[in-house]
Amino acid sequence: MKNIRVMRDIIPKLVRVEVMKDWLQSEYHMFLPEEVHNIIKEEVNDWTIVEDISLIIHRLSEMPWTTQKDLLDELNISKEELRKLNKVIYNNDFFQRLIVKEGLGRKYWNTMIPYIKNGVNEKVVNYEYQYPFRLALFPGLSCMYYCGFCGRNQNAKYKGSVMKEGNQRFKDIISNMPKHSTLSISGGLEPLTNSGLSDIISHAKSEGVRVPLITNGHMLTSKYLQRNPGIWDLDSLRISLYGVDEESTYFVTRHKKAYQLVKNNMIEFLKLRNENNPDLKFGLNYIILPENIDTLLGLLDYVNEVNSQVDNGRGVDFITIREDFGSVTEINDDVDKQVEGRKYHLEGLMTDEQRTRLIDVFKEFNERKDKECPEIHVDFGYAMVALGDGVLGKPLARVSGEQMRKSGYPQMSVAIDSLGDVFLYREAGFLDRPGNQKFVAGRIGDKDLEGTLKDFIDSRVEVNRKESDCRFMDSYDHLMTLLVNQTESDIEIGIQSPVRIEKEEQEGQISNNWYKD
Repeated sequence: MKNIRVMRDIIPKLVRVEVMKDWLQSEYHMFLPEEVHNIIKEEVNDWTIVEDISLIIHRLSEMPWTTQKDLLDELNISKEELRKLNKVIYNNDFFQRLIVKEGLGRKYWNTMIPYIKNGVNEKVVNYEYQYPFRLALFPGLSCMYYCGFCGRNQNAKYKGSVMKEGNQRFKDIISNMPKHSTLSISGGLEPLTNSGLSDIISHAKSEGVRVPLITNGHMLTSKYLQRNPGIWDLDSLRISLYGVDEESTYFVTRHKKAYQLVKNNMIEFLKLRNENNPDLKFGLNYIILPENIDTLLGLLDYVNEVNSQVDNGRGVDFITIREDFGSVTEINDDVDKQVEGRKYHLEGLMTDEQRTRLIDVFKEFNERKDKECPEIHVDFGYAMVALGDGVLGKPLARVSGEQMRKSGYPQMSVAIDSLGDVFLYREAGFLDRPGNQKFVAGRIGDKDLEGTLKDFIDSRVEVNRKESDCRFMDSYDHLMTLLVNQTESDIEIGIQSPVRIEKEEQEGQISNNWYKD
């Protein structure tokens, strides 16, 4: 009887959540369905503020970076009235869940909350020093691909002579990382072109630092793995997959051997992974471009074929699906156009028509994935969550070049290359990329990373930004910029967000596992 009574209590709550989820995924025009109106009225017990409460919930659930000034302007109410509404939302568990867990912006919230908990966003606004929460190491010396969406100067290569000193610098950074910081290794240029990468990974392991790696997989051969056993100390490895067949792979990479070579490497890696470190998570990153929307279904065929040839255990663990943020292709300003040797540009960001097409593709993709390979975790990137839910949703979380932070946010994240240059934005961390030097916070040399960043933050350097500079930001950088801008705006107007996020007494670590995040 007790279990029956519990179910009677739970079922109505679940029904309420489902009703609200449908509403949260719809366009809101100050008109509430009667059922939703009644649910909110029940929670607030004041029908006069139902409409205003509902709008705040809806806005923050789909666009977590919405400022209190935005809400004041849209609701056309006083500051005191908004504070009253915020208090109601703050004290209501149901409303908190709707905002953070059930809306189209839930993945954005998942990324933002740890920073808010630790107050790092406020430290950025106040120019207070904080060792970066996320460190991206860019050890690659060159790259064999010429991907049309990549922002790198495609002729640029680091001299081999920088590697020894650069790798020791990476190890020193790892040894001195505080517990709250996380590490990733990517590019920049292809990280496996650095012959000392294996030692860097093993050093991180010895220091108790978790390490995920992103690679294009071109050099991940059996011979490479035999010579570089430190790869098995990784926590996760993600291959950026640029096509599902010869044609689509060549279209992006402009490398004739890329498709078959990476595929063979992947199969052999998984077999050896299952022998050497079964705990190492392996996944693929697939970037959706306007030109490859219809190849997505072929991705499942690709994964199924790979997994069928791994006969000694698990195959692919996770797939991340991302949208190109137009780091190069959207802007194509005169500086980028004049880069000698640039092979070509792809089209750039998708149109609403193309995104609508993706909804149908994702529906079929999800159905096939659940049937054919249910064990694989699929993570839709920020821009893809709504489409994966079957909803066009709001525009991407993006800022213009002029909205970029004048001093970046090095308390949150930096990227470091083999020269010791510390970049404020990850898409800026490409050797000799035109215009990127103004986003260098300093070069590690006489001073370590901590000293370099303290000097930069204390000096309050302001970068002279221009509109096209948004090409130096990836999706994460856009979101972090919006978060800090929101924090600054809310402080100026003197109204706190109604989202209840308890500050941590001790600094907590932000996860760096893509297969979970």
